[in-house]
Amino acid sequence: MSDPYANLAAEDAALQARIADAMDARCLDPAQVAIRQEYLGDLTLPKGAFAVELGSGTGHVTKDLMTLAGAEQALGIEPSPVMVERANQHFADEPNLSFRIGDAKQTDLADASVDLVLMHTLLCHVPGPEDAVKEAWRVLKPGGILAICDGDYDTATAQIADFDPLNQTIRFMINQNVTNLWVMRQISGMLADLGFDLGRRRGHSYVAEGDAAYFMTVIDRGADRMAETGVLFPETAAALKTEAQKRLKADTFFGFMSYVSQIARKP
Repeated sequence: MSDPYANLAAEDAALQARIADAMDARCLDPAQVAIRQEYLGDLTLPKGAFAVELGSGTGHVTKDLMTLAGAEQALGIEPSPVMVERANQHFADEPNLSFRIGDAKQTDLADASVDLVLMHTLLCHVPGPEDAVKEAWRVLKPGGILAICDGDYDTATAQIADFDPLNQTIRFMINQNVTNLWVMRQISGMLADLGFDLGRRRGHSYVAEGDAAYFMTVIDRGADRMAETGVLFPETAAALKTEAQKRLKADTFFGFMSYVSQIARKP
């Protein structure tokens, strides 16, 4: 199966809705909020700044462009109509926050019209990520900021011992849902080649806490997909999901992944 996020609008509505549910869970996770605070909270934007998120999902991170980064107006561009509808429902009362269906590689925004472009967990799903970065260059004003954050997906794990079968649901899920596991290890060279001035690069550790809502969605979807593809019998997949819930109740569940953020500026 190819990464469904790479052409999410073409997937059936039920799958888009399930991914939207997972995205809501991830965006509201306190540890994920802390990551966004770390790399967006120290940006300096001009008065009246206009910011755009490419691949805006269900809209929570787009709102951060205003509440954390200090933009006066923010737009989310997202290919999935289900995601855009969800975002509009979440933020119907935010007059300076809007969402529309669109393509990160061809936004139809005017040249040099944007103060800040954000790509949060987008590029790992994009075949030819340099095309999205080129589009960000085109729409950014001189002096405009590009902020990128994505998972370092090769580090994702739920493993607590040798041969831990639960970890295979994580590995399978990533194999099925990520186009480029190492995009954040490649991004600085890509940005420099395009002419961006590189700013701060940070590593962010994400450890699932509390009810581990986001990691539970990863395990559930991974186990279900293993059953759908015939890797496991459905009963085995269900048992793995039960194992995750039992670990959570027993305080033995562990979920971890590192993220990397990169700030760059258009000269």
